[in-house]
Amino acid sequence: MYDFKDKVVLITGATRGLGEALARTLAEEGAKLELVARDAEAARATALEIRREFGGEVFSRVCDITDPQKVQSVVEEAFRRYGRLDLVINNAAILGKMALVPDYTPEAWAGVINANLNGAYYVAHHAARKMRTAGGGRIVFVTSSVARNFRPRWGAYSVSKAGGEALVRLMAEETAETQVVACAINPGAMATGMRQEAFPEEDQSTLPSPTTVAQAFLKILRQADKQLNGRTINARDFLQ
Repeated sequence: MYDFKDKVVLITGATRGLGEALARTLAEEGAKLELVARDAEAARATALEIRREFGGEVFSRVCDITDPQKVQSVVEEAFRRYGRLDLVINNAAILGKMALVPDYTPEAWAGVINANLNGAYYVAHHAARKMRTAGGGRIVFVTSSVARNFRPRWGAYSVSKAGGEALVRLMAEETAETQVVACAINPGAMATGMRQEAFPEEDQSTLPSPTTVAQAFLKILRQADKQLNGRTINARDFLQ
């Protein structure tokens, strides 16, 4: 069983919603955390709160993941500190415009693809390059059901998540040469700001909290590498 104690974990989009819940849950398990976010104040505050509550090593890193040079710097800093990265969680994403494809502007489309797919690739690329020289590691892509079950008006978000799942399968085919395990986890519906943005009329009291979903993620990630590699896994199947 995979043990999170003293594992070095980098989480993008770590200051709210599922990212923050994963950070707190992993800190409670004894992981060493690198919390990545665009908002410097929010990143520092989240890291400080988690250190106060759980102790341990929690560092904040300010980074726009659409900038590959900044991503490289964040990954290399983690390796300078610890000599390894055991687990990377590609969580950062934006919803973008809810519109039919003909009504999307090219600029809006590119913005979502750049944040959700290119940004996730930059993180995976730089992490994997370092992991393969340090004995391997795991990279998790947070995905969505709309990556496979397409719905009108989900536009670039759907395409970006489908691309992420394709990247997972590609990376899994390369594991023998890279020692990097890749999987995608679909959290399902949960009570977050992004969900409310997509479904403003929905009663969020009927949905699981990000903390509950984070516990499901840990159940999944306790599994052996061979049970994860190349798979897309539904967190809902692991909820209590």
